[in-house]
Amino acid sequence: MLEVSNLVKHFPAARERGSVVHAVDGVSFAVRRGSVFGLVGESGCGKSTCARTIIRIYEPTSGRIVVDSVDCTRMNERELRPLRRKMQMIFQDPYSSLNARMTVRDIIAEPLRAHKLAGSRKELDDAVREALEGVGLNSGHANRYAHEFSGGQRQRVGIARALVMKPEIIICDEPISALDVSIQAQVVNMLKDFQERLGLTYLFIAHDLSMVRYISDIVGVMYLGRLVEVCPAAEIYASPLHPYTRGLLQAIPIPSVRKTPRTERAIEGDIPSSIHPPGGCRFHTRCGHRMPVCGEIFPELKSMGGEHDVACHLY
Repeated sequence: MLEVSNLVKHFPAARERGSVVHAVDGVSFAVRRGSVFGLVGESGCGKSTCARTIIRIYEPTSGRIVVDSVDCTRMNERELRPLRRKMQMIFQDPYSSLNARMTVRDIIAEPLRAHKLAGSRKELDDAVREALEGVGLNSGHANRYAHEFSGGQRQRVGIARALVMKPEIIICDEPISALDVSIQAQVVNMLKDFQERLGLTYLFIAHDLSMVRYISDIVGVMYLGRLVEVCPAAEIYASPLHPYTRGLLQAIPIPSVRKTPRTERAIEGDIPSSIHPPGGCRFHTRCGHRMPVCGEIFPELKSMGGEHDVACHLY
């Protein structure tokens, strides 16, 4: 359903004239129709930029984006219009992604109007009501404004806005990170139910490995603009290979009164500058297993059998 090949997105650096921010620097992966691809990594590693570039909110610097066998990398806005019906996005912040001047009805109806998918006001109202009820709200909420809702309810409105177009692929850009823990599970279970019931394809972005493992079929681990490991979700816990992946897992709190000894230290230090990323393997400055070659040559993703790929000189 989605194929990304050597995707690059650089931004001009505001503080250093002539320099660029290497937000996404050669990312490649594929998402099968009806499956969920989880993308994880620390804040600032390029996950959201990757998502926004795929959906063409940002123009790619280079690379290739193929949606449903159609190369949309260099399409203009008019050519992209039919594809936008297939691709929708759920944004991270439910407080800023909804127009405060519009009612919920108008927010959900806006994409239908833009794509001329409703012939009459009744069809529009019926579609809005169906979308609201599908996410656990009711038609009475349609005439309210975004500020009248809680964070969880606002995110449900954002999900309804995406689903009203009946898309085939939804990009979920950390859809639960701004929500209370008590609400996160409800939203993820709802997304999982929609995915299974409607056969949707998800690109699910998060920094919570346990949540990504729960909803995803395949997981990609991203560090400083690059993918360092890609594997089935079950293997992310059972046999992580890259030191960065293992460090992320070690950072997950253990819900136990007894201190369980860690077999490996969590990641130390801060993520390097994306304006001047380290040479070679970008993780080598924080890696406890670094070797001389790690600072000289960037390891490409190599297959370790099955669908498990890793970019590390240890293998």
